Amino acid sequence: MTKAEREELQKTSLIEMRAAEDELHVKGIKYIAGIDEVGRGPLAGPVYAAAVVLPEGFDVLGINDSKKLSAKKREELSAIIKERATAYGIGIADNHEIDELNILNATKLAMKRAIKACNDRLAETGGEIEQLMIDAVKLDVDIPQESIIKGDAKCLCIAAASIVAKVARDAYMEEMDGLYPGYDFASNKGYGTAAHYEGLREIGFTPIHRRTFLKKFEEEQAGDRAAAWGNKEKTMAKKVYAVKKGRETGIFMDWDTCRKQVDGYPGAEYKSFADANDALAYLGLASSKAEETFGESTGTRAYVDGSYDAATGRYSCGVVIVDTDENGNVQTYEMNACYDDREAAEQRNVAGEIMGAKLAIDYCKVNGIDTIEIYHDYEGVGKWADDLWKANNPLTKGYKAYVAEARETMAISFVKVKAHAGNKYNELADGLAKEALKK
Repeated sequence: MTKAEREELQKTSLIEMRAAEDELHVKGIKYIAGIDEVGRGPLAGPVYAAAVVLPEGFDVLGINDSKKLSAKKREELSAIIKERATAYGIGIADNHEIDELNILNATKLAMKRAIKACNDRLAETGGEIEQLMIDAVKLDVDIPQESIIKGDAKCLCIAAASIVAKVARDAYMEEMDGLYPGYDFASNKGYGTAAHYEGLREIGFTPIHRRTFLKKFEEEQAGDRAAAWGNKEKTMAKKVYAVKKGRETGIFMDWDTCRKQVDGYPGAEYKSFADANDALAYLGLASSKAEETFGESTGTRAYVDGSYDAATGRYSCGVVIVDTDENGNVQTYEMNACYDDREAAEQRNVAGEIMGAKLAIDYCKVNGIDTIEIYHDYEGVGKWADDLWKANNPLTKGYKAYVAEARETMAISFVKVKAHAGNKYNELADGLAKEALKK
């Protein structure tokens, strides 16, 4: 096909896709918003929605369902659409909202947020959305709407919204690839590829994973561990190995695998156990026996967690300091804080967990404590501090330097724990972080 022939086809497609909007414009309806989403199916990351109001007679060629376009073409068209649109807005619902509401309701929430963002821009010039054209979804909003099956291939403003949403979400997942290496987010954008599942098996869940999408996977993994540790049908392995500080932390079923994590690693901390519950307790993971074991330890521990509010862009931290004396007496101190730093907020929950670690260290400085173990559920909190991961943004670079300076006068170690595994202090830190966002 020649360039002229291709251009002629695009002109015909433009007229056909713009027909519904042209008809509404003839009726005097000026502000028509196309709505579409991207990211319903991935195992990780938020769902994104965009609302786009195009001016009458919009004549940019090549706009189509975003899935039919190359990444380069989508990026070119997204920039043009945002520049020439009468107004546009982007809304998201994060993985926590997806887990809480289900994906359909989270999608509708993201769409409503996109509509509000678009309407806010229109309000600056005295306009307001008069008609919604939505890809296959009906919304409970007080704006006339038309739901069109496969609307991103039939309606110009919906196709434009699909492009804007797709480019925005892809950019976000590429950033997450830098923040959470090992899952190939830059390529798979959170979908369940072989590389993604391999990352889940080797590293575990990140704060952006959709747990409700991974129930079957989690059950299968739990079944594998149960078979290795023993149950009614299986005999428990003679030993398990827990690495508290090493190249990778966690529980390993054989010495050779454990040795790879600790050989040549300065200050490695590890033990062998006959009981998997004891190994969990050593790492700070939850089980009834682990809780009992913690009561016998002495010294200062800090449990840190972070939270993020997609609606406001704020992030927060929760910290529980646990001091246990030689007689087993336990005192706890609870702290939380909320932050409005938009650049750091791009790291979402992780930003809060980093600030929680810093808050715990600050507490030690003020109270003359020179040794602390910091329990965290995002691996990077320890990896950045121990110079095992490259710090590639101002937040992580600043955190890495802060810990290095603090270690000149303090002994600080980091222990990765499993998020929401039932440990009471870890859960309390999570609750404190969420509470801070309400202030």
